[in-house]
Amino acid sequence: MAHYYFENTPHGKRKDGTKLNTATHFDYISREGDYANMKNRQEDLKITSFGNLPEWADNPHDFWEQAEKYRSKPNGRAYREFKFALQEELTLEENIQCIEKFLKETGIKDNHVYSYAIHDKVATFSKEHRNIHCHLMFCEKIIEKNRPLEADMYFKNYAKNKLGEPTKGYRSSTQFTSKQATHNLRKLFADIINDKFQEKGLDISISEKSLKAQRQELLKQGKMEEAELLNRTPAPHLGNAYKNPAVLKRIMEKIDETNKKADEAADGFIIQEKEKKLSIQEQKIQLFANDVVIRQVAKQIQQERLRLRKEQQAKKIIDEAEKIKQEAIIITTNDICIYLDIKIKELEEKTAESLTAFKAAQKNILNEQYINLLAKDRMFNNNYSKDIKQYGILSKELKQIDGVLPTLYGKADKIKELCSLIRKRRELNSSRTKIGKRINAYKTELTTNNEKYNSILNQLKKENEDSISKNKILYARYKHNMLQVQKYKTALDKLTKEDKNTIIFNDNISSKLEYKNKLNGITPLIDLPSIVNNNNIYFIFDQNKNKAVKIGDDIIQGKVPVYYLKTDNVNISIQKSNEFAFLYAQKEQTSNISQNKLNEHPIIQKAYKQRQIFIVDKISKIADNIVNNDIKQYKTTWQENEQTTDKTKLAEKKMYNGWSL
Repeated sequence: MAHYYFENTPHGKRKDGTKLNTATHFDYISREGDYANMKNRQEDLKITSFGNLPEWADNPHDFWEQAEKYRSKPNGRAYREFKFALQEELTLEENIQCIEKFLKETGIKDNHVYSYAIHDKVATFSKEHRNIHCHLMFCEKIIEKNRPLEADMYFKNYAKNKLGEPTKGYRSSTQFTSKQATHNLRKLFADIINDKFQEKGLDISISEKSLKAQRQELLKQGKMEEAELLNRTPAPHLGNAYKNPAVLKRIMEKIDETNKKADEAADGFIIQEKEKKLSIQEQKIQLFANDVVIRQVAKQIQQERLRLRKEQQAKKIIDEAEKIKQEAIIITTNDICIYLDIKIKELEEKTAESLTAFKAAQKNILNEQYINLLAKDRMFNNNYSKDIKQYGILSKELKQIDGVLPTLYGKADKIKELCSLIRKRRELNSSRTKIGKRINAYKTELTTNNEKYNSILNQLKKENEDSISKNKILYARYKHNMLQVQKYKTALDKLTKEDKNTIIFNDNISSKLEYKNKLNGITPLIDLPSIVNNNNIYFIFDQNKNKAVKIGDDIIQGKVPVYYLKTDNVNISIQKSNEFAFLYAQKEQTSNISQNKLNEHPIIQKAYKQRQIFIVDKISKIADNIVNNDIKQYKTTWQENEQTTDKTKLAEKKMYNGWSL
C-alpha cells in the first residue's frame, strides 16, 4: 500500500547523544564490514550505489572513514542522511529511477559525494506488504571540480587568501539545513513518486502533508469516509522497541484486540469498558495498534473505491465505443474521388513495376543461334565460344601482317622490322593452329557424342520457352494494370464533374438535427455554446459571425440551415440564411477517423478502427461499381434512393401533423 515517510537527519546520534561513527554507519546501511553477516539482515539489502568519489578514495568506505577522521570532534558532522520510504507498487528499477531523479533535482548528483542503499523486507505488522526504504548519505561539502583536494584538505573549512583565491577545504552547503528545506524535500520526493504512479497508470498517490491537512482536503472533495480515517492521533515512533520479542508480541495482541473491537462495533455490539490507567509504553502501543487498524480499513476503502471507479470507467468506455459505432456515416462523391485518386496512384506504381519486370525478363529470351552456341559452351565447360572468338582474333591479326609483309621485302632499311614481323606471324600462327586443333576436336566430339549435345540443347530450349511464357504473363499483367489505370482515370474524370457534396451513401443519419449530431462529422453539437430563443435551441458554431444551427431542423442531403444571430443589450434576433452547415466531413473521411485520439482506451481505438474499416470498405465497393459500370446508371440509382428518402420524410411529417404535447 502506498505510504509516505521522509526523514532528514544531520549526522546520526546514539542514545547518549554522541555522534555515530561515519564509516561504521555506512557499513551498517550497506551491510559491509562487521555487518556483512548480520542475522536476518543481509537478505534485506537490494542494491548500493555511490557517486563523485575523489581520486584518493577507492570505495565509499574509504571516503566516509576519512570524513570521520577529519570531522571536528565532538559535535562536527561528516554527513547528512535522508531516510525515506519507497513504494511496493513500483519495481526495484522504478524506485531507483525515483531516487536518481531526486538526486539530480536536489543537486546532490552533481555537487556532493553520496552513497545510498535500498533495503527491502516483509513489513513487521502487515505480512502481505513490504517495507522498502532507502538510506541516502551525502557529504555537505560542495565539490569544486577544477580544484581537487586531498583528504587532509578536503574536509577543512573554506577560506580565501588576500587575492580572493580559495584555500583549504570546500564550502559546506546550507541548502538542506532549515525546516523549510525539509518541507521542500518532502514535497519534491512525494511529487516524484506520484509522477511515477501516474506514468504507470496507477490511481494512487502519497502526500507529504500532515494528517490534519490531508483530512481537510478530503472533506473539501466530499470524501467523508477517508477524511474520518485521518481524524486520529498519528502513530508514535516505537524506535527499536518492537525488536524486543515480548514487546512485539504485545503489539500484535493489541492489534488483534483493536481489530476485534472494531468488528464488534461495526456489528452493533458495543461493550462499555472501565477506563484503565495505562503506562506510557502501553499508551504508545495502543495508539500504534489503532493506527495500524485504521490504515487497514483505509486500504480496504481505497481498494473498494478503486474497484467501483474502474467499473464506472469500463462502463463509460463501452458506452462511448457504442456511440462511435452508432455515429452517422455519410459518403459523398468527394470521398469517392479521393479514393479513386489514391487508387490511380497505386495502380500507376504497379504498372511501372510490372513494366520494369517485363523488360528485365525480356533480356532472358534468347535467339536460336545464341542457344546453339550456349549449348556447345556448356558441353565444353564454356571454352567453345572463347576459342572460336580467339581463333577469329588471331586470324584477323595474321591477315593484317600478311598485308604488310610484301611491302617490306627487298628493303635494306626494313630488315629489322621484317624479321620482327615474321617472328610475330610465326607465334600467332602457332597459337591459332593449337586453337584450331581444339576446335576440330570440339566438332569431332559434337559428331560422335551428338546425344549429349542434343540433351543440353533441348534443356536450354525448354528454359527459353519458360522465359517466353513468363514474359508473356508479365506483359499481360502490365497491359491489365495500364487498362485499369485508364478505367479509373475515366471514372474519376466523369465523377469530378458532379457536385462533390452529393451524398451517395448514408447510415444511421437522423431525419432531424439532434444533440448527438456532429458538424463536419467532427465537432459534437453538445460541445458548442448554445442559446434558447422562443423555445428553440441554437448551437453557435462560428462565434465571430454568430452563425448557428437549430435543433429539430430537417436534415436534407446531410445538411441543415444556418442562422445568423443578432444581439443587443436586451433582445436577440434570429434570421435564417441561404447557407447550410454540413454534418459530414467535406474532406477525406478516412483521414479524419485515423487522426482520432491515438492515446484513447484500446476499446475506443477498436471502435474507431471498425468504423474506419467499414467506411473504407464501403467507399471501395462504391468506387469499384462506378469504375465497372456506367456512371449515369449509378447516378440514377443514388438519385432514386434520395427521392425515396424524401418521400419517407414527407410521410413522417404527415403522420405527426397536428400532434401536440
